[in-house]
Amino acid sequence: MQPTQNAECRTLSLFSRLFPVNRDLAIKSIFGIWSAYFLFVSSRILYVPEMNADALFLQRILMTIICITFTWMLYRLLIAVRCKGMGAAIFMLSLPTMILANLIALIDQIVFDHDARLFDFSYLLEPVDFASFDWTYVLDEAFTRYFILVSWGALYLALSHSKNVQRMMEHSRQLERVNRASELRALRYQLNPHFVFNALNSVSSLIIDRQNEQAEKLVDDLADYMRAVLTGGAQDMITVEQEIAQQVRYLEIERMRFPQWLHYFVDIEPAANGWSIPALIIQPLIENAIKFGVSGADQPLNIIISARIEGDRLRISVANDGRVEIPPAQPHDRAAGTGTGLTNIQSRLRALYGQNASLLLANSKDGMAIATIILPDPSLIFQDI
Repeated sequence: MQPTQNAECRTLSLFSRLFPVNRDLAIKSIFGIWSAYFLFVSSRILYVPEMNADALFLQRILMTIICITFTWMLYRLLIAVRCKGMGAAIFMLSLPTMILANLIALIDQIVFDHDARLFDFSYLLEPVDFASFDWTYVLDEAFTRYFILVSWGALYLALSHSKNVQRMMEHSRQLERVNRASELRALRYQLNPHFVFNALNSVSSLIIDRQNEQAEKLVDDLADYMRAVLTGGAQDMITVEQEIAQQVRYLEIERMRFPQWLHYFVDIEPAANGWSIPALIIQPLIENAIKFGVSGADQPLNIIISARIEGDRLRISVANDGRVEIPPAQPHDRAAGTGTGLTNIQSRLRALYGQNASLLLANSKDGMAIATIILPDPSLIFQDI
């Protein structure tokens, strides 16, 4: 470590010992209030002529340093009782502060000597003649200094309390963010494994039928999809383009299981491709579309995936042939009771955006069930209304 760095460390250590609690607040408030007082008192020379003004100016500097020292003593008294409640702090601002104010007033009477010469403080070493004191002036000065000390103490207590509250709120927000992130990751990995089992059964069937090329392609597609899902776990947010690419890969796997029954179409507005969305947020919608659309159907299933930017919102829709039963609307959960997949989506949206995002279910006039996710700008993540 360089000598300059050593000196900085020693200075920081000294200030840390002198001001162990709320160092910046204490230093700025103490020096600020007495600097303002010094400037105010010194400005009197502009409209009240003084004899021996230069010597009095130095005496005011000395007195300001003394006042700063006594205020630091009050600061130490306040932090000594900071854990004992407001009553102890109020007590410190009464009797102990009165004593400090009277001491300052007495020292003030000793320091100021209108007959002293510039840079001559030898009179401070002489015995103090209390009989010569102007006690009315001392009493007035004691009241003034007491008012300043109490005002500073009240200001310091208020600002330090506010700072502590802000610190606690920030800590609470950080904990909430950690909890939300943990919740999101737990929801993120609640993937329905049924399609994996079905895909493996399809591979087995293809191998039995000696359709080795199709079986190999299905295994490759399944491996690519699972790799993208599992190794991308650290990416809680991905672009619309990446999400659609993953879902197209998933649909290709499913289409090998239902080659004559499953058809899909993708209609993404170019401006929406770069929008950040939660990873795999539309996965349960597509799973539901396939699950309820293919089973028991007597005609091919069409799935349409679309994304549009409407104002400052992104609208992603997954539509499929058929009808959906719309559950009664419930507070904070429009998709309640409609299945694990939709509940998963709603929980992730709430954890990320609060009430700024929504999941809507509807039936179109042309006989399609539509599930729509409406997302705000990514800057609203973790911000509730």
